[in-house]
Amino acid sequence: MHIIRLQDCPPSTWKNGGGSTRQLLAYPPGASLDSFTYRVSVAEVDSDGPFSHFAGVDRSLAILAGDGLVLMKGPQLYATLRPGDAPLAFDGALPLAGLRLAGKVRDFNVMTRQGQASHCCRQLVLAAGSHPLPLPPRSLLFVASGQLHLAGQALQGMEALWLDDAADVVLHCTAATTLLLASFTLRESTDD
Repeated sequence: MHIIRLQDCPPSTWKNGGGSTRQLLAYPPGASLDSFTYRVSVAEVDSDGPFSHFAGVDRSLAILAGDGLVLMKGPQLYATLRPGDAPLAFDGALPLAGLRLAGKVRDFNVMTRQGQASHCCRQLVLAAGSHPLPLPPRSLLFVASGQLHLAGQALQGMEALWLDDAADVVLHCTAATTLLLASFTLRESTDD
């Protein structure tokens, strides 16, 4: 188990100046935007504008803070995402633009390169109490809001736990907690 804190991930400003991204995880280690197999990041969206084009990449997006985003595909509404909505899966090659409903937005972004890996990203909303959870290998458990304790570790909002191997964990929540769980499957040719 490895804990990743958003505050420890340095921000990278977008080329268009419309926001910044903090990379939580990339595989293989040190991979660039052109060479990752999978990647997880949190972005601060400061202005409206087109999404970066990622041909050959599958994406999932969830809103962490702010009023939300309207995604447009040309003149057509593609989706509306608000905090608390389930992650939206889409093809990174789609020509989408994001329009903020009001003010800044923080989002959670998962990407996998087609033909090399796939991912599943889902939201878990847990009440106070203990919750058993089987985690597949290569899983990132991100605390969107609230806090939890597991295996002697405490996780606050905007902190994540990475597991290389499958594990059956018990999550202890002192209050309502929202989690995002991203798990990755590598194709055999790229598995180690």
